[in-house]
Amino acid sequence: MAAPNTPSPADRAADSAGEICYRYRPRFVGAEFVFRLDANGLGWELGRRSGRFRYRDIARLRLGYRPANLAGQRFVAEIWPREGTKVEIASITQRSLFDYQSLAAEYRTFVVELGRELAAAGGHCRCDAGFPPWRWWPAVFVAAATLAAAAYIVCYALIAGEFGAAAALAAVALFFLWQIGLMIVRNRPRRFHPEAIPADVLP
Repeated sequence: MAAPNTPSPADRAADSAGEICYRYRPRFVGAEFVFRLDANGLGWELGRRSGRFRYRDIARLRLGYRPANLAGQRFVAEIWPREGTKVEIASITQRSLFDYQSLAAEYRTFVVELGRELAAAGGHCRCDAGFPPWRWWPAVFVAAATLAAAAYIVCYALIAGEFGAAAALAAVALFFLWQIGLMIVRNRPRRFHPEAIPADVLP
């Protein structure tokens, strides 16, 4: 399947003077999502829906690290206005069924500039990094329980003399626990100033 035409990085970075634009496709079937920062606020086009948030009317910004199985590293910005529907911006675009492209540089530029605009607007936007606590603590518990279970199985295999199986199980467990641990560390709940975004929730 042929990949749809993708704008160049220069097109994503700036469509016109004084305007920063970011485009991505959340699914390979469907419209491209477009976000623009200009003097008047954050404009967005989500398929047939479109709108604009004035910077001072943005109530909350949450940045997080949300890896995906096929897409690998993925970062997400969630934006809530004081009135209206939340919008979401991701750092990858899907070009075909199994083809994902990282837009890390363009995403980082857009999010950092959004933070500057929010700080300049003085609208008292709440900025959160990572998961909310109600989601983060269960993830920590699951990771700890998985680690304990993996250690038990590996030890049992060693006692039974199944050294090859123990090594294979340990390698698989370490890989998945590394991925889970990275997600937990990057997504620890905390607040930040919009002009001082934590590096671990940016590409």
